[in-house]
Order: sequence, then structure tokens, then C-alpha cells
Amino acid sequence: MVKIVLKMNFIVIIFFLFSGRDVFTKSIQNVTEISNEFLQNRLDKMEASLSVLESTLNNISADKKEDAVMFFAIIKSRSFNLETESTVVFDTIVINEGSHYNNYDGVFVAPRDGIYLFSWTVSSSGASRVMTELVVEDEIITSTGERDADSVSYMSASMTAIYRMKKDGHAWIRTTGYGSPHYFYSEDNYPRTSFLGLLIRAE
Repeated sequence: MVKIVLKMNFIVIIFFLFSGRDVFTKSIQNVTEISNEFLQNRLDKMEASLSVLESTLNNISADKKEDAVMFFAIIKSRSFNLETESTVVFDTIVINEGSHYNNYDGVFVAPRDGIYLFSWTVSSSGASRVMTELVVEDEIITSTGERDADSVSYMSASMTAIYRMKKDGHAWIRTTGYGSPHYFYSEDNYPRTSFLGLLIRAE
């Protein structure tokens, strides 16, 4: 009895497969066509999303580059004298992200409100003196230098300062009002005179 039922079921299945072959094939084709259309739509959406993402990443990269504020400049292979309260021009740029330091006049211009770090080194030789100060908008922040150098030595003095600046504020290094002249010595294989600054935190 079980064998007869199984046989009948098998015959019924075969009958429906062959008698409805066109309908079944058409159904499969319809599903395939819908699937292809669905996948194409998904692909188009993914490509659009990737395009937006790529554009966003490029904008972020550009913003980060634009936001970078740092410079480092030196006086390379020369020695000279400056009178009192004269701006020291660090004319050779090593790095100048944002181009806010001017190596022609020695002045840094803050691109935005924030806290900035400045550090500089002045070098001299012999019995000469060199005294310098960091100035921000005509306010003396701090100073460094050497007044009593040995007549046969090379010497350097450095200072670091942190200061809150306003947008478009000016900062530079100049000689102090003490004595005259101030002698700078900056040569290869000897101490060099340098100036650096960077934005620590924008406000």
C-alpha cells in the first residue's frame, strides 16, 4: 500500500513538471530578470555612495592640510650684526605648513585664534653678544641670548614659549635693547640660528 502511494505521488509530480513546464520556466525567467534589475539598482546605489565617500575623504584631507600650521626656518651659512630692536629674518625655510611664516620679513601671522608654541635658537662666536626676544603684537613675551661669551668659543642660547594669539596676530624674533651690535653666527657644522612655531590648539 505504501509503495502504491509513493508511486502515485511520483507520477503526480512528474505530471505537473511536464504539464506546467512553460509556466514554471516563465516563472524562473521572471525571477531572474527581477533579480538582475535589483542587483543593478543596488550596484548603482553602491557606486553613488562610494563616489560621495571618496569626495568626503578628499575634502577631509584638504581640510586637514589647510588646518596644519607649523614652520621651521633657519639662517644658513652666514654671519652678520644687527642693531638693537631689529627683526631677525630666518631666511631659509625647512618647513612652512600653511605658509604663515614670511621668510622675507621674518614675521609669522596667526591664521586663527589659538594657543601657539614658539621656540628659537640664536648662535654667536668669540666675545660677541647676542640677545633676542619673542615679540607678539609689540608685546615682549620672553627673551634669550648670551652677553658674556668666551673669546674662543661658539655658543648658542635657546628659549621656548607658549602664547595665546588672535587671528592675524604677528609674532617675530628681534634683538633686545641691550647693547649693540648683536652678532649672529650660523654656519654648517656649527650651531645654527633657527626659529619654529606651531599651532597647539585652535580656539
